[in-house]
Amino acid sequence: MEENKPWWVSTKDFLPDEGEKVLIITKFGVVQDSALRTYLPTGRQKIWPVLFSPDAYKPNEDVKWWMPIPEDGWHDIKEETPMEGDIALTMGMYGRIFSGVWKKPCGATEFMFMPYVWDVFFWHEMPELPRGVKLF
Repeated sequence: MEENKPWWVSTKDFLPDEGEKVLIITKFGVVQDSALRTYLPTGRQKIWPVLFSPDAYKPNEDVKWWMPIPEDGWHDIKEETPMEGDIALTMGMYGRIFSGVWKKPCGATEFMFMPYVWDVFFWHEMPELPRGVKLF
């Protein structure tokens, strides 16, 4: 493993610090940023659940992998674009991060990241995924 290079961690091994913004791989095959939060118990629930926010994903069930957000290696989309078909991390105006594929949608005249989430300002090569994990 290269020094200072982020790597994927199984949620079964350990979880990030509460409130730390990290990347997660969701059960829907998407990489996105998230933070671990303790939620108040509701109804018959007697424990205070710890979930990935803002979507309330359950560790070990909805999310099996997480990693620190890469700090270096972000590209300005106005200056450099990925290769057609590349899966990458995308970042928009408010700093949210989602995975996307760089392609030209049917009927479009220009390339864009799909699924379209927002206007992308920066992109980053997708870190190597854990063995057996496929996106989308």
